[in-house]
Amino acid sequence: MPEISEPSARTQTTLFKLRARQCRSIVSDDRSEVIFCGGETQDGSSWCPWHRRLVYTRPMMAGSGAGKRFA
Repeated sequence: MPEISEPSARTQTTLFKLRARQCRSIVSDDRSEVIFCGGETQDGSSWCPWHRRLVYTRPMMAGSGAGKRFA
C-alpha cells in the first residue's frame, strides 16, 4: 500500500469557505467553530486519501465469518 501523507494544517477551512474537491473531515474539537480538513479529494470522495483511509472499512468477504454467531 503506498504511503499517504497527512494533509497540511494550511488547508484547514470553515464550512463557508469549503469548496468542491476539499476534504469534509472535521478536524476541530471546538464545537463553536467547526474546522474541516480541506485537503484535496479524489474520485468523487468526500475525504482526502488520509481521512478516507481512516474512515473506510472494506466489506467482509463471503465465507470469512460473515453471519456467524458467537456462543
